[in-house]
Amino acid sequence: MDRLLSILRTKTIYPSPVPWLPNNPKAVSFTECIWDALISLSEMYSPYGVVFSKRLIFEKGGGPALYVRGDQLKRLIDASAIPPDLEAFIEPFDPGEVLRHGVKIDYLHEREWRLPLQLTFEYSDLEYVLVESIEEATSVVHLIGSQRLPEKKLIPLNTYEEIRKAWRKE
Repeated sequence: MDRLLSILRTKTIYPSPVPWLPNNPKAVSFTECIWDALISLSEMYSPYGVVFSKRLIFEKGGGPALYVRGDQLKRLIDASAIPPDLEAFIEPFDPGEVLRHGVKIDYLHEREWRLPLQLTFEYSDLEYVLVESIEEATSVVHLIGSQRLPEKKLIPLNTYEEIRKAWRKE
């Protein structure tokens, strides 16, 4: 939760290296996955997140990741033919293990968007903030301030898990 609070306090998300690419481009990564996939991603990565509109990310210079077949990407890498302004957007799709033997790369389910620079935002730009629990939602609102971040913008992910459990009982 410390990283989420840092992002909310500084109103900035810094880019991270994009793996698999030769020039180590950096980007801020987002997902537009469906709700069930979001729960899976939160279990794999983190239950914390910030939600922005695609319009905002696009206006800031972002866009959908470009999924490129492993064999095609290998040819581009070998020929040093990846356009520099596109490199941060490229995501390998390599179930055939061409790029790295024994490693299948398939992140299509993440429906990723990328922004090849840091994202600076205002609280009004936030659509939602994802946290793990209701208690954390209350804590975040208290720390940031309800005037800047109203309660209605916080989504506790464990609430959804509790709903799924209740549905399974029926």
